[in-house]
Amino acid sequence: MQNTALTLFCPGKSCKCYQSTENKITKDGVYITKSDFEPRQMFYCNGGKHRFSETGYSDLFGKHGSFKEYEQTAKLNSYGLGTNAIADVL
Repeated sequence: MQNTALTLFCPGKSCKCYQSTENKITKDGVYITKSDFEPRQMFYCNGGKHRFSETGYSDLFGKHGSFKEYEQTAKLNSYGLGTNAIADVL
């Protein structure tokens, strides 16, 4: 059997525990955005004493679009469409 669990780490570059796998990260509630009613997970960095969103690990951090829009954009991009063509399609 292989361990397929993801190791969580703090994505905050200003945090003293930035990307440290020794740091304990715990779930800390969920939130909903105006553009997407899919709940998003919040996490708590015990070493740095701050919260961050599940999107803190990706380029979606700080973006306010829905996950569906980002998924569609990624699929169209994988077919070779440029950003201007994707914008025209969507």
